[in-house]
Amino acid sequence: MLISERKKVVVQKSRFRGVDTLDIRTWIETPEYKGFTRKGVNIPIEKGEELAKKILKVVKE
Repeated sequence: MLISERKKVVVQKSRFRGVDTLDIRTWIETPEYKGFTRKGVNIPIEKGEELAKKILKVVKE
């Protein structure tokens, strides 16, 4: 999801401390740096559907 010309949000499945997670993180591309930032969260994969429902609820409000 593109936020601006140099910034986007990337959602991917990953593994954190032995747990499958959704990794939701900001990615930037500037002349000085290209890659993931520290801004983001890891959510257990089994909580993904609950998170999606909560996001949709907020968007529809």
